[in-house]
Amino acid sequence: MILALIQREDVRLTKLAAQLPGRALQSSKVKQLHRFFKNIRLSEDVLARFVLSFAHPTERLWLVIDRTNWRLGKTEINILLVAVILNGQALPLMWTLLPHGGSSSSAVRNALLERVLLVLPAKRIAGLLGDREFIGKKWFKFLNKAKVAPCIRLKTNTKVGGIPVWALFKGIPTGEVRWWYRPLMVYGVPLRVCAVRDVHGHLLYVATLEHGRNALERYSRRWTIESLFKHWKGSAFDLEATHLTHTERLGTLLALITLTSVWAWQVGQAEHERAPIRVLAHGRLALSIVRHGLNTVKAALVNVLWDPSETVFIRDFLACAGKLSPT
Repeated sequence: MILALIQREDVRLTKLAAQLPGRALQSSKVKQLHRFFKNIRLSEDVLARFVLSFAHPTERLWLVIDRTNWRLGKTEINILLVAVILNGQALPLMWTLLPHGGSSSSAVRNALLERVLLVLPAKRIAGLLGDREFIGKKWFKFLNKAKVAPCIRLKTNTKVGGIPVWALFKGIPTGEVRWWYRPLMVYGVPLRVCAVRDVHGHLLYVATLEHGRNALERYSRRWTIESLFKHWKGSAFDLEATHLTHTERLGTLLALITLTSVWAWQVGQAEHERAPIRVLAHGRLALSIVRHGLNTVKAALVNVLWDPSETVFIRDFLACAGKLSPT
């Protein structure tokens, strides 16, 4: 299944079936895939521990929470995801498939993070990054009780210390970072508050346990989960094209995509170290690490399939295959 995903870069069962080995008819292979998604479940605990095994056992890790959704006919596909950031890359850790469109409730977020804490203790969590959707008194108090440090963007009208946060930071010039000199009560929890005005004139407010000087740099890592969703829904996997809507079957597909993403990330890192990816004028890589890894594995696989007797092609593919293991 993973090899089929890499070859097709498409999650539609009719496309994946064409990559399955064997002499069975295409229609039979499609039925085989339907049975696979109906019957196979991958343990979320095992999957999360697999992802975390690529981190150093004593490393304190940043988590990021976000939601992605799309509509398939009349069905809303709405995924609430917690990812872990490893070497600048957000990797899926655990998720909840919401039975509705729109934002998540505090109860749903609490339940998701409780599952995460079973595989990643709070003492190993450096903090949790989140956008303006992830605010509220119940949520902040839960994070405080769980000893998970928030680094979460606030809405302009959020009350901090009893007054709207915008009133604390009036008149900030473009590019300047300011922070309040002492913690303020934010949704019932004492937190530091900081702000910055970007080059477009927009103000960004963040609540955190850290000193304001570091908070905005930390918060900037939240974009890594946007890159993850881009790979999921863009050219890497085209997740929005799936016709799977049943919660458990879609969960199996997300688990397969997670395994594939981790493999591509590992291969991409190794290739980037061997031959660095070109850096563009704005400072970003011309190709993402995951995209680079997918291209490398795909090329290695194609070469083996076309010329299975060529030892150099076999060696290249085995080198890629070895990256799927954290050992």
